[in-house]
Amino acid sequence: MAIRDFVVALRRNPLVTILAVVLTALAVVRVELAAPRYEARTVVTFLTPPSSFPRNVYASFTPALVTMAEVSSRWLDSADGRRAVRAAGGRGGFEVALANRGNQEQPIHDQPYLVLTVSAGSAEGARGTLLKLLGVLNDRVRSVQAAQGARPGSFITWRVAAGSDRAVPATGRPSRAFLAILLIGGIGGTCAAVTADRRRRRRTSAPSATTGPARASASA
Repeated sequence: MAIRDFVVALRRNPLVTILAVVLTALAVVRVELAAPRYEARTVVTFLTPPSSFPRNVYASFTPALVTMAEVSSRWLDSADGRRAVRAAGGRGGFEVALANRGNQEQPIHDQPYLVLTVSAGSAEGARGTLLKLLGVLNDRVRSVQAAQGARPGSFITWRVAAGSDRAVPATGRPSRAFLAILLIGGIGGTCAAVTADRRRRRRTSAPSATTGPARASASA
């Protein structure tokens, strides 16, 4: 079909064309009026207990560190962990991801890194929830080790390795969203108009096809 055929189909089906225009306009308005979202992200690494001997704490990771990171990740992502963050004053949503050097099908968790991502409707809300999340993580790590009988001087600790508590806008470019909506609306409206035009042609051609043999037999 040529471009002229699509234009003719749109003209023959004004209701479909108007409906497509209205839906596209509503989608554009919704994107324009969408509430802004802010995101704060921090990478936390677990470290071995401090020692009097000079060493690089990032040089090697023991299985205990990886286990502590995995246990902390699962607890924070559980219902109890999210309840504890809300009780501490966190109001934004958050995600906790354990460092994975593999993929989703074959994960490789051999590094004690946690990626904490907080999303909220305001920059202050995202920053505040991230701070509350770090506080809950700190209390959880210390309480677990204390319950197992570890001495305070031998506790596994954690430190912020990257990221910041400063929240940044998480929304994309509105111009790209508008362009995508216009393309989807135009293609969807055109396809609907062409489909309606073809169905109309089938309905109009069906009676003529059925009456043709009857007329031929009558004349015979």
